[in-house]
Order: sequence, then structure tokens, then C-alpha cells
Amino acid sequence: MQDSLTTPGRLSFPVAVLVEHQAVHDNRWIDGRWVVTGVVASEPLADAGVHCRQIHGDAESQQYLWSGLSIELHQDDTESYYANLMSDTPGVFVICEGEQEDELKPASVTLSYGEATSYMETDQRVERVAMPPEVYRWLEQYVLANYVPEKRKKRKRDNWKETDRERR
Repeated sequence: MQDSLTTPGRLSFPVAVLVEHQAVHDNRWIDGRWVVTGVVASEPLADAGVHCRQIHGDAESQQYLWSGLSIELHQDDTESYYANLMSDTPGVFVICEGEQEDELKPASVTLSYGEATSYMETDQRVERVAMPPEVYRWLEQYVLANYVPEKRKKRKRDNWKETDRERR
């Protein structure tokens, strides 16, 4: 599985998202909360669409695996991918449908700070989780092959003495 997923030049990485409903005992207004607990590498599904199945359940929590999602890379986001890799804790951003108290449904997954921020600005729920090692290696290969830092242009300071003399 890993060889096909880490092929250089591949712009899509299939993933599954782990979502958990956790019981809340110390709040009289809610009885539980939905959280994204992780992202794992997955095999591409034969049929299109996102599928959900429960993988664990007890009195305290229920865990669900949402499969059929993938991370897409875009050339214009390489600066953002680089920043993500260089952060203290590289992360995966899961864009979800549903409010805090409603069931969470992962809609898309990204590695771009810029894309995640644009969703947050429209009040879309975005959950950040740790980046799995397979995704990290895949993104690192892409960034090494495609990221070119912009050259910083040194500003030339105006010589205020000469400008002042010219005015006189």
C-alpha cells in the first residue's frame, strides 16, 4: 500500500477520518460532543462517495470511520504546505458539516493552512489532527519537488538628505 501512495508526482492521497462522539457528564446543556480524533491512510474506494461505519461503541463513546475521502495537492498552495511541514506539529485539517452538537460529517481534508483558514472565515467547522507519517512523507516529497521560495527583495532606502536638498 505505501509504495503506491508515496509515488512521486501523485496529487491525491486517499484517507479515512476517525470521528468520535464522547459522552459529557459535567454539562447540563449537552450530553455529548463530536470530535475528529484522527486521519489514517486508506485505500481508494471503487465507488464514489463517502461512507461511514461504526468501529467502536460503549456507554462513554462511539467511534466512526469515514472513508472515501482524499487529500488533493495544488501547485499554488506549496508555500502553505511548506509552512505546515515546518511547524512544530504538522497537521491535517478536516472540514466538517454539522454544528458542535450535531453529528459531524467530514466533507473534505486538506494540508493547506490557507484553505483551512478560508473555511474557518465562513464559520465552517475545521478540526486539526496530527499528520500521519505516510501523509507526512508524501507531502514532503511533493514540497521538495515543487516548492521554490520567493526571493526576498531588499528595499532600497531613500536618502532623505538628498531628497531634502532637492526640495530647496
